[in-house]
Amino acid sequence: MNHDLYLWYAARVCALTAFATLAASVLTGTAIRTEYLAPIARSRAVRELHTFLTWFWLPLVGVHVVALVLDSTARIGVLDTVVPFRVSYGSTAIGLGTISFLVLIGTLLTSLLRSHMPHRLWRWLHRLTYPMFVVILLHAQLAGTDFSNTAVSVIGWATLGATVLLAVPRLAHARMQTQASTTHQ
Repeated sequence: MNHDLYLWYAARVCALTAFATLAASVLTGTAIRTEYLAPIARSRAVRELHTFLTWFWLPLVGVHVVALVLDSTARIGVLDTVVPFRVSYGSTAIGLGTISFLVLIGTLLTSLLRSHMPHRLWRWLHRLTYPMFVVILLHAQLAGTDFSNTAVSVIGWATLGATVLLAVPRLAHARMQTQASTTHQ
């Protein structure tokens, strides 16, 4: 095997593992705030798992990106990792990956700064993880060779479905609480 093939495999393995980690992080984060999962949400272990998973994706995505930059057949430059839609091939797919990476970094940084931010702003920024997860799934579906495998694709779309099932009632409940509090004022 040549050097680029090792880099390609490292990029694929880290991408799939990062996707699974992010999926679990989104699901645990959503479960923590979903009222009908209150017994789970009160579990300190679930909260700690969410926090751990939130940090665990970073080195995986880092290796994914570095391996692709070092892989001469991928033709992705360092600037392409922070400026979306610059790559000459697969521009949309890779651009979506760049956007999701930047949103993930922003979410992580705002979580670190949470105590120094207004809670409403932090919550709004943190909710960007929902559309970001969709963008990551589209990136993986369009650029990821492993997502042509039905089992891998089904896992990705099932995770999205589970996230929607958990997120919609949560967001609706929060909206109802907000409307009720403004009505009572």
